[in-house]
Amino acid sequence: MSDAGPMRVEPAGADALRRRLARLKAVPTLPKQLEAVARALEDADVNFESIAELIEVDQALTSQTLRLANSAFYGTQGKVGRVSQALVVLGAIVTRSLVLSSAVFDVENVSLRGFWEHSLGCAVAAGALAKVTGLAQPEEATAAGLLHDLGKVVLLKELPDVFERLLARAAAEGLPFRRCERELLGVDHTDVAFWLVEHWGFPACLAEPIHHHHAPAHAAAAPNETAIVHVADALVRALGYGFGGDPLVPPIDAAAWARLRLSPAALDRVLDVFEADLDQALNFALFE
Repeated sequence: MSDAGPMRVEPAGADALRRRLARLKAVPTLPKQLEAVARALEDADVNFESIAELIEVDQALTSQTLRLANSAFYGTQGKVGRVSQALVVLGAIVTRSLVLSSAVFDVENVSLRGFWEHSLGCAVAAGALAKVTGLAQPEEATAAGLLHDLGKVVLLKELPDVFERLLARAAAEGLPFRRCERELLGVDHTDVAFWLVEHWGFPACLAEPIHHHHAPAHAAAAPNETAIVHVADALVRALGYGFGGDPLVPPIDAAAWARLRLSPAALDRVLDVFEADLDQALNFALFE
């Protein structure tokens, strides 16, 4: 890799960065309490009462679980007062996603707020698309939208100096953040996300949208969910909610768009649901 300016990395520097990235394959690890919850949620005969007891030991996770269950996503504002009740509302997959995202997102970190708002906006948009297009389990698309940029968050937290360089180059040269990642590091946030979803054993309905949201044609087991998160990501960027590393709107894959069969009237319904849910969703758990 040649040195073409202050944002470029010389070969020795690039090798060092790749070595640092290689070490990310084993992180972030889950705190023991969160790991116990995540493991219990994998059980086919999941017992929400016993899982509630595990969650209630962690004040922050208890708060997030209750607030999400009472959010606009589920139309139960103010009606859910117990963690066990919240788990019934959310279901095992969404709860597991919430647990795992708690291990990565530090919501007190100001530098993460724009990225979290983008992810939350993508979750709302994915949920709206899933409902309007008739996806059997729309909450799975919502969860995948929430977690789709986990790779960026890990890069920010584990390699903050590199992340700042990526942001600076994207801004200075008007480039897509993902292109900067690949040119500087040889990988991008979807590769980092792949290490995460492999390490954590995500189901395909979450793993593929997270891994392939920029390349939905690569999804084999969950093409509908992946198409939804791909379109949701572009939609949220076009509407200007949150920050994904650059202000650019990525092109929508024609095959993914065709798969969703969105008529103009259906797209209007998606936007109506999105706008109705977003304001409450942005405040549901994190910035109060």
